[in-house]
Amino acid sequence: MADLGAVNLVGESIAALLNARRSLLAAEGRLAAVPASQDITHQPISKLIGNSPPSSGLSITCYHIGRSDHPLGRQPEQDPSQGTGISLELSYLMASWATTSSDDLSLLSWAMLELNRYAVLDKGQLVGGDSWERGEQIQIVPEDADADRMLRLWDGFKQKYRLSTLFKARIVRIGYGPSRDSLPVAASRFSFAHGDPATEPAL
Repeated sequence: MADLGAVNLVGESIAALLNARRSLLAAEGRLAAVPASQDITHQPISKLIGNSPPSSGLSITCYHIGRSDHPLGRQPEQDPSQGTGISLELSYLMASWATTSSDDLSLLSWAMLELNRYAVLDKGQLVGGDSWERGEQIQIVPEDADADRMLRLWDGFKQKYRLSTLFKARIVRIGYGPSRDSLPVAASRFSFAHGDPATEPAL
């Protein structure tokens, strides 16, 4: 399992992957029409619905977080407390904010191509280092992005429609790590004495 901060690190990892891949392809002269300098950033919903949304580049925004059907795996001999956690699936909107049709189309389609090529992020691609356990993997899966769904989503953000697509990141397993299986016990001190306190003379 990963720690609680890992949920945010998924979006940061995706943005870091795309930025690294773009820099590498630019150095090799293989970007073609894809703009080499526009920002690719992980943005909160508040940025999209505010008065100053992005004005260029590519934004990656988690718009829904849900429970996964995949339970946490645990070997029978392991400490049960290590399995205390949940499995999550994160739904993302990836939108282009470029100002020309060439940049708009090439930037978003290139990002979709890269996420199809690198559809599994392991600890080597996940930023955050110790936030992740060894062997953790996040799978990137395209989601249905039909026109009606996208229009409703942008209408909910109170923004004009932007060229965009949807994908899901799964399975994000988070927890507290090893801990007690039950609440701590509050100890009390008791003492015993012979006789009936009600019959004892008052001091």
